[in-house]
Amino acid sequence: MSTESKSNLNFLQIYSERIFILGSIVTNLGILLVTVGGSWDITNHLLSKPETFFSSPHALMYSGVLISLIGVVLSFIGWKNSDRFRELYHVSLKFKLIGIALLAGAGPFDFVWHLNFGLDGLLSPPHFTLITGMFLSSVGGMVGISRYLKINKVNSILIYLIILAVIPVWLSGSGIISSLSLPFSSTDFFKFNPEPMFAFFVASLSYPFLISISMFFVFRLSDFKFGAMSILGGIFLLIYGSTAIVPNFALFDSIQFYSLNLIPFIISDIILRFRKSRISYIFVGGLLGSIFYMVYYPYVMYTFNEVLLGKIVSPSLIYFVYFELIDEVLSLTVIPAILMGIFAALLSEKISKKIQPINI
Repeated sequence: MSTESKSNLNFLQIYSERIFILGSIVTNLGILLVTVGGSWDITNHLLSKPETFFSSPHALMYSGVLISLIGVVLSFIGWKNSDRFRELYHVSLKFKLIGIALLAGAGPFDFVWHLNFGLDGLLSPPHFTLITGMFLSSVGGMVGISRYLKINKVNSILIYLIILAVIPVWLSGSGIISSLSLPFSSTDFFKFNPEPMFAFFVASLSYPFLISISMFFVFRLSDFKFGAMSILGGIFLLIYGSTAIVPNFALFDSIQFYSLNLIPFIISDIILRFRKSRISYIFVGGLLGSIFYMVYYPYVMYTFNEVLLGKIVSPSLIYFVYFELIDEVLSLTVIPAILMGIFAALLSEKISKKIQPINI
């Protein structure tokens, strides 16, 4: 093979890899829109706003699905034309293909569901199909972006792309946990609400785990970049607060309280900036797990209210019932939440090595 042919081949491989990573970025941007629309949709359900398939949250959600579909197509084109890195990106593409298939199928499924049954609950089959597709697609995007940064030894500002890689995973994972723990799935036709004690344990164990492992993913996959944890936490709080709190005028004054959740994220960032040891990881993991009841304000209150108080809570009373429950909830959950946060912190090391193998 001539030097010119080799040069052209190398250019094609580099170009194909960049098409693939562009597809991963576009996929996760789309999933980010879907998660924002989904959180907004939950708020609309709670506020009893008119519910149809053609609502603003649904428009945002399915615009995100379309963007993600474009991203997956780009990823497939890049992967197909890249012999050099095809095996390394195979897992990423597989997750995205399965995820986008579920996402694409969820739209027509949701339309038919609304047509036949009107209001649908959080755990309705089309919604759970959508959320599962979101999670799988975002995991695929995270793996693709992370491996690209590792292969190309990126250590510039582009390393913060890892935040875009992780935030949709965190948000869509939160959607799955919320579906399995919040009592927002009972309609005239179907009673899909999870059993209260099951929901209690799901929320108490899964939310702390998800917060901790998401934060440690961004820490490890960014090659321990200082500030990544704070930025990730801040973006999550901004998205969750703007879709779950701001639309409810009765909760608007609690924005300042909710913003205080940024402090533990910054503290975690600072601790790991100066001391990267197993003891530090354990402490930070426990800290991150312990704050789940505050991070998932206000909706997490509904899960614990089902077991501890059993009150009928209108949107205007959320704030008061939340703080009525806080002492009892923390006394019951803080130890298992800390343990789950620590477990996630330690597990993140093994999973991160699978996502970014040392030998790539």
